[in-house]
Amino acid sequence: MRRPPTRFLLYSHDTFGLGHFRRTSSIAAAIVAADPTAQVLIATGSPVAGSFGLPERVDVLTLPSATKSDEGRYRPRKVTDGLDHLVRLRSAVLVAACTEFAPHAVLVDHAPVGMAGELIPLLRSCTTRPPWSRPRLVLGLREIIDEADRTDAAWAADHSWSWLPAYDEILVYGDGRLVTTADELRLGQRLGSPVRHVGFVAPPMPPARPGRVLDGRPYVLVTTGGGADGDGIVERHLDAVEAGALDGLASLVVTGPLMAGDRRRELAARAQRLPDVTTIEFTDDLRGLIASATVVVSMAGYNTVAEELAAGVPALLVPRTAPRLEQDLRARRLAPHGALERCTLEELSPDRIGDVVQRWAAGSVGRVLPAVDLGGAGRAARLLVEAVDHAAADVTARTPAHATRPDASVPTRCATEQKEAVGV
Repeated sequence: MRRPPTRFLLYSHDTFGLGHFRRTSSIAAAIVAADPTAQVLIATGSPVAGSFGLPERVDVLTLPSATKSDEGRYRPRKVTDGLDHLVRLRSAVLVAACTEFAPHAVLVDHAPVGMAGELIPLLRSCTTRPPWSRPRLVLGLREIIDEADRTDAAWAADHSWSWLPAYDEILVYGDGRLVTTADELRLGQRLGSPVRHVGFVAPPMPPARPGRVLDGRPYVLVTTGGGADGDGIVERHLDAVEAGALDGLASLVVTGPLMAGDRRRELAARAQRLPDVTTIEFTDDLRGLIASATVVVSMAGYNTVAEELAAGVPALLVPRTAPRLEQDLRARRLAPHGALERCTLEELSPDRIGDVVQRWAAGSVGRVLPAVDLGGAGRAARLLVEAVDHAAADVTARTPAHATRPDASVPTRCATEQKEAVGV
């Protein structure tokens, strides 16, 4: 008899940058690779999620988008009725998606209660169901969220600590041999829930093919993730080119789809006047560009650093330091474990860029095998698939004879529950 599909709902709030969606989509790809019956729905607030290629049996539910102010406060990106209205709208969409898609497992990325608490109705809906009809709830966390004290305070302020016990399991996307925020907060001891370090989520990197771009010339790749706050790095790199600090090397600059249009056009126009500089706004093959680069100049976002480590390519990391210290802590902690060097934006002078890039381009540092665990996507996928399989067998054994159950562990679809759940 043909096995019914297993369904996974993955939540990625994505208000600033592309990191959450990129990590979530890597795990989604690993899930469908691990389970030939799996169907994955990614609920995301990223306005550019549709630009990424996704495998078969993975689809995207795009939520009305939000962004963050310089102070770290959420605000609507386009909907103008205010944040409260946006949160209610997104909450209702998420509860409806969970009710109708009926996932066997829900994987939440990074934010225990979602953006501004928008996941609380969904968590309440799931946890008040009978045991045989509720999905497995799993929280996935970066290895570094922020300084531990600040994370602790933020989770108290947004009621995350109150809702963390709702999760059946917590996955940490980092190497258990390195200190993580979960370790610093003693999550396992405080919650009594399993906390598993699964490794960094780094998708398989393509082989280096230097001849694939720029007529085969060695190149420096400059990438700032989504680009919303990456213009300073691009500008400093162009300063270095203009000063002659990068003679003999071409530069490929990916500005990012979220950089302000006027600023992107200004930098692209300046780059056009300089020798050996090519700019593009976006690519769905950033991994290929990283793998083939001689050196990378980037921020220290989770996905970019994981891919640099996976490729073994030397990278000059210019971490974001506001509104949180996540990137700076990552750059400091990982620098000893790869061909990585940390540099603040204030220190990013033409001389500094030229010294580091030319030294590495001359071969002082070659490709470096990663010294950290990069198997997080596959390991997280296997844990999710195995947990759903075990839960299905357990539910079959425990479900009362009078209970209506379309197939093992499928959550009950209840319109009344959906209406009640959206009231926080």
